[in-house]
Amino acid sequence: MQGVCPHGLLLCAPRSHRVKHRLTSMSVNSKRTLLSVFALLATIAAGLIAGSPAAHAAAEHTVTFVNASTEKIWVGSTVNYDESVNFSRLPILDPGQSATIVIPENSYPNHWRGKFFARQRCAGNSGSTFHCQVGDCGNAADHCAINFEQNASLAEFNFDPSDPWGAPWYNVSYVNAVSLPITITPSGSPPPAPGSQYCAEAGCAKPLLNACPQAYLTRDAQGQPLLCTNPNRDAVTDYSQAIKAACPRAYSWSKHDTEPGNQVMYNCKECSGFTVTFHGNGATPPPTTPPTNPPTTPDPGTAKEIVSDWNGKCVDVPNGQYSDRIRLTMWDCWNGPMQKFTFAADGSIRIGGKCVDVADASTADGGWVQLYTCNGTGAQKWAISGAGDIVNIGSNKCLDIGGWNGANGAPLNIWTCNGFANQKWHRV
Repeated sequence: MQGVCPHGLLLCAPRSHRVKHRLTSMSVNSKRTLLSVFALLATIAAGLIAGSPAAHAAAEHTVTFVNASTEKIWVGSTVNYDESVNFSRLPILDPGQSATIVIPENSYPNHWRGKFFARQRCAGNSGSTFHCQVGDCGNAADHCAINFEQNASLAEFNFDPSDPWGAPWYNVSYVNAVSLPITITPSGSPPPAPGSQYCAEAGCAKPLLNACPQAYLTRDAQGQPLLCTNPNRDAVTDYSQAIKAACPRAYSWSKHDTEPGNQVMYNCKECSGFTVTFHGNGATPPPTTPPTNPPTTPDPGTAKEIVSDWNGKCVDVPNGQYSDRIRLTMWDCWNGPMQKFTFAADGSIRIGGKCVDVADASTADGGWVQLYTCNGTGAQKWAISGAGDIVNIGSNKCLDIGGWNGANGAPLNIWTCNGFANQKWHRV
């Protein structure tokens, strides 16, 4: 196991408990035992697939994130410096929400090794003033704009179709710090044998901040525990001992996997994907159900711009044409009359004597958002959730910038609410 990078250099290799090189620090007997076990498992589970030219064309794995905490989280990721490609878009989840991504294993460089974490207590405008108290990785709300390892709880993965030892590998790491407790659960695989680390759940759902030595505990403005920071990631400390006792199925220091009988490293060649659950630190978690998007009517009767949290542009009526079936678009905000919308008391959004409408009362993803003569139907009823979604009542879908098009003139549609930044809005 290596220590931290000297002088904080970002280009040196990530810490050495990367799963691909796990065997290097073990004894010869341990290596022989693991090699025998992994070879047997690979033979049974994969047959001749590993030697097949089609190995890289296998179905890509999924990762589903579940927010079982009591606060909003912004999922972040970092990648190893092995040409793994970081994500340009990740979910933003209210309590109880979940979202799924696909791991890019079949595109260059044909592997993905990295870490996921929950960013907490975030605020500001994406692309400019956005930052987080925990897991801060740049000014983008829907992805990490900078790539460096975080002082936060980490879900670590090695997805490599050519890995001979049975990838994907996975583990939960509290080597740097504990924020929200994490569990990683494989899906689409046989149930694990009792006591096995093959296809078993990693991590713990316990409120781990309760175990943090007070000297390393950071509290929020209300005095509640927020983060527990490891004073020395490369040595056994009272931090590592306390975290290991509370959660033996996660790393508590960088060489934890060299300790006899440790339970920190997992792999599951047969699985189709994983569920990464971010748990709370004491409060009862909410049920995992879709958001209800409770309606509110901010500033009824006041005409204001509707601004995208993602790119800072405004919803716009093209060329000021207030006619039926004029599709709404995005444009640079300029304080003009064709960008001033009124949220009426009846739930409609109005401009130029027309109502914002879902074309033909569509409930399908991609349905056009247009102007139309006000008629009081569900296609013209909207609500703003506390998370910044503008939700169409008739379809229960969100106002969305189609295809993440950041250009002037990008059309608007409805889409299944997913928490991504191209569905987040505010009013000036």
